[in-house]
Amino acid sequence: MSSHVRDPETDAGYTYPLVVEQIRAVGLTLAEIASATGVTERQVQHWSAGNSRPRDVARDRLVDIHYLSQQLAEVYKPEGVEIWLHARNRSLGGERPLDLLARGEFQTVLAAVERLNAGTD
Repeated sequence: MSSHVRDPETDAGYTYPLVVEQIRAVGLTLAEIASATGVTERQVQHWSAGNSRPRDVARDRLVDIHYLSQQLAEVYKPEGVEIWLHARNRSLGGERPLDLLARGEFQTVLAAVERLNAGTD
């Protein structure tokens, strides 16, 4: 019999509560996550608690925001990610990334993040 203690987070992989937690760790509030995913703040609370799972467009937007936050974390500390997502951005025509995400313009924000990661922005 092995004495190895299993780590549920590692063994289970990603979970929606973990995804929400990691997005919040870079400075987004539940209300901002709700706006960007097109649901109510209460629904995000349910995801965070593991009481329900996002579906369809909300799920896609949640995992997209998670992906973006992880990409930004390769360049910035958590506070820098928060600032970048909230600040007007020249490469986005003076728009705030969070506003674009709330309108469902993930690809536009992703392109800016990829330019940033490549050092061309």
